[in-house]
Amino acid sequence: MHVFDNIHVLLRWLRFLGLISVQKCQCSDHRSGSNPFKSTNNAAPKFMILFALSLLTSGHSIFRGTIDNSVIDALDQGTIWPFVYLVHQITLCVALCAFPWQTFWQRKRLSAAMNILAQNEINLIARTGVRTDYRIVSWLAIAIVCNGMCLHLFFQVFYIVQYGGMDKPFLPLYITSCAFMYVDLAMELVLGLCDCLLLIVRLQLQRLVCSARNLERSGNQEDDFLTFYGTMYCKIAVVLSDHLGPYFGLIILIHCSYVCFEAAICILDMYDLLLNNNSSGLLYLVYIIWPLSDIKKVMILFMLSEQVNRLVEETALCTRHFDDYRLQNTRAAKQIQKFLLKNLHQKKKFSACGFFDIDNTVIYMVFSSIVTYLVILIQFKQLETDLTQAGDGYNVTSNVSTVQP
Repeated sequence: MHVFDNIHVLLRWLRFLGLISVQKCQCSDHRSGSNPFKSTNNAAPKFMILFALSLLTSGHSIFRGTIDNSVIDALDQGTIWPFVYLVHQITLCVALCAFPWQTFWQRKRLSAAMNILAQNEINLIARTGVRTDYRIVSWLAIAIVCNGMCLHLFFQVFYIVQYGGMDKPFLPLYITSCAFMYVDLAMELVLGLCDCLLLIVRLQLQRLVCSARNLERSGNQEDDFLTFYGTMYCKIAVVLSDHLGPYFGLIILIHCSYVCFEAAICILDMYDLLLNNNSSGLLYLVYIIWPLSDIKKVMILFMLSEQVNRLVEETALCTRHFDDYRLQNTRAAKQIQKFLLKNLHQKKKFSACGFFDIDNTVIYMVFSSIVTYLVILIQFKQLETDLTQAGDGYNVTSNVSTVQP
C-alpha cells in the first residue's frame, strides 16, 4: 500500500471542497523513484473561480453583518458590541479567502513534501525490508473526516431551526451561516491533513532512530548507512521548514487569531444568556461546541508538532553514538562531524510563516490571548453599561452634565 493511501478519504474530501490542488500521477509507480504527486492540471481556473466566490461571499457577509447588527447606528449611540461581532465576521472572511490562495500558490510545496515522504518510505523499505505501520494515520484521517461532518450537520440543523423562526429573510442569513460552516469544515480538514503529514513524519523519524540504535547494538558501523541516515534526516528537515511551514503556516496563523477572539466572545455571550435565562438549550450547546472544536484543532496540531520537533533533535543527536574510537580518522567520522556541524546549529522546525514555532508553547500563548481578549471585552462591556446608565439620568453636552427633565 502506498503511504498516502492511508489518508485517501481525507484527500477526497479536500478535493471535493476545492481545498487541495495536488493529484496523484497516474503513470507513477510507488516502487520506482518517480514523483507520485504533482499539481492538478486545472489548478489555475479552479483558483480563480473559488477565490472570486470567496470574495463575493465575504463581501455579502460583511455587508449583511453591518446591516443586521446596525453597526453605524450602534457606534453613534456609544455601544461597541455590534462592531465586535463585525470584526469577528471579518476574521472568518479572511480565513475563507486564505484557503484558495494558499492551496493554489503553495501547491508545489505540498506536492514536494508528499513526494519526499513517499520516497522516504521506499528507502526505508529498501533498507530494512519492512513496511512502516501507518494504521494510526488512517484512523486519524477517518476520525477527522467523521468529526468534521458530524459538526457540520449539527450546525446545519441549528441554523435552519434558529433562522426559520425569525421575521428576517431566511436566505441571506443562511448564506452567511453556510460561509461560516464551510470555513469551520475546511479548517478541520486542512489542519487534519497537516496532522496526518506530521504523524507520517514522526513515524518515519522513529524508524530512522530505531535503525540507528539497532546498528549501534550490533557494533557494525556502515558508511552507506550514515549517508542514508543523514540524507533522510535532511529531507525531513526540509519538509518541515521549507514545505509544510509555508503551506500551512498562514492558515494556522489566521486560525489561532480567530480562535482567541472567538472563544472570548462565546464566553461573554454565554454569560449573558445565563443571566437572561431566556434561550434554548441548543444555543448553549452551540456556544460550548463551536469554540471547543476550534481549540481542539490547534491543540492536536501543537502536540503533534512538539513531538516531531523533539524527534528531529533526537535524530540529529543520535549520530553522536557513532562517533567513537573505532571511527577516528575515517571517512565515516568526517561525515558525522560534517552532519553535526550543519544540523545541530540550524534549528529546522515547523513554524507559522516564521512568526512562531508551532509547539506546546503556543498552547499557553493561545489561552493567554483568550484571557487578554476576554478582559478587554469585559472592560468595553462595562464601559458601555456605565454610559447607558449615565445616559438615563444625565444629558452630556459640551462637557457639561445636566439632569434630564
